[in-house]
Amino acid sequence: MNLPDEEIQRKWLEHHLVPDKDAALESAKKPVTKRSAQKKQRRRNPAAWEMPLPDCETDLHGYSGAEAEALIEGQMKAMESAKLSVLRIIHGGGNPGYGNVKKTIDRCVRTVWKHRILFYKLEPDNAGSSILKIKLPAAGNKSK
Repeated sequence: MNLPDEEIQRKWLEHHLVPDKDAALESAKKPVTKRSAQKKQRRRNPAAWEMPLPDCETDLHGYSGAEAEALIEGQMKAMESAKLSVLRIIHGGGNPGYGNVKKTIDRCVRTVWKHRILFYKLEPDNAGSSILKIKLPAAGNKSK
């Protein structure tokens, strides 16, 4: 007697029970309690809580330090005239060749632009970009 393959498989399954692995995993899981959910929230990066969303973004890949400085200076002037205050600067974080650009921007923030900037920080969870927030001139104060 010649049985088709499907019939042979069905008869074999009737005699050999296959354990349900999904049911075993579900029963092994710990129930999520309120306390464990609170612990997960506390692990977030505190720097991410106060980081503003950027209005503009500038990518400095391929620029030299002096070119990047001039580009950011122009971008800051354009943002001031447009009443925008938050700029994301993408300078790259993993390539040592781009370290010169980041060092130049860091130096300018500490010296040349220090009177124009509220804060300058690396973006949380992204070492390749920084957030820069500029001070906007007061509405009644007109600068020449």
